[in-house]
Amino acid sequence: MFHEQHSPPEGFTIGICASDSASQLPALLSFIRAENFGPDFVLERVIAVASGCPESVTSKLKELASSDQRFRTVVEPERNGKARAINKIIECSAGKYLVMLNADAFPEVGAIRQLLTMEASDVRIGCASAWPVFEDGDGLLQRALWLMWSAHSLMSLQLNHAGISNHACDELLVVRSSLIKKVPANLVNDGAYIGGLVHAQGYLVKFSTTARVKIEVPTRLSDLIRQRQRVIFGHVQVWRKLGHPPKTIESMLFMKPFFSVRTLVRLLSGRPRLIMALPVVVASELISTFMASIDAIRSPEKHAVWKRTAR
Repeated sequence: MFHEQHSPPEGFTIGICASDSASQLPALLSFIRAENFGPDFVLERVIAVASGCPESVTSKLKELASSDQRFRTVVEPERNGKARAINKIIECSAGKYLVMLNADAFPEVGAIRQLLTMEASDVRIGCASAWPVFEDGDGLLQRALWLMWSAHSLMSLQLNHAGISNHACDELLVVRSSLIKKVPANLVNDGAYIGGLVHAQGYLVKFSTTARVKIEVPTRLSDLIRQRQRVIFGHVQVWRKLGHPPKTIESMLFMKPFFSVRTLVRLLSGRPRLIMALPVVVASELISTFMASIDAIRSPEKHAVWKRTAR
């Protein structure tokens, strides 16, 4: 009698960088603990770096770590930048894959497993990231955010299909552990850097339409501009470090304007009520780009520790 041979499950680590109040971190860790990753994957470690978090949060993390040896907590009294936290996670990680998850993001059930499955299905794939979603609304700022994120996701999807993406969404991503040993100090956009690094090594960077992650977005226009200023600065930083700009909707407007405009037209034709938000998006992007350009000239290492937006 012949028995079907099954490969042993592949191990992975989940890394989370948390800072300030990190109010949903305990719930996020409880979700991870209860999540079913299937027979093909085994969760080896969950490493949470809590920087400048209150005792009410860190005490819960330590309690969880004492009851489940897979969970490990690194407490930093003050914020030292996400890059340092990521490097601590990489140093302590175990398994074939590293899952990076923002502390203010929340994966949908099965999202992490779907990304792991995508990665394991093809040896050419070095990194895979989830589709960000958030609560829709009728306000002008909400429409502007929906337009910006939808354009970002649609462009990522098209680059994904073309096999030329070099940008990952850092809200939730999976990367092969062997491809990343550390990130540069004072790095701002870890998803853009990891995606670019993986692509530079000859691997594919994929974007999932089925793995969803819920994110928080700014509630004030001033916070959106400040956030975009930091992100654009971070993209310039990655460009300098890796030699190629991250391929996003804004950078593709310069590299392949017709392709980018066609993406926007396709998006707006499917949801015409977003057209009224276009002036807000254009104005905020121009302001953010101008401010980010000044930052890049004055201080190439700025924004490593940033002021979090109001919720």
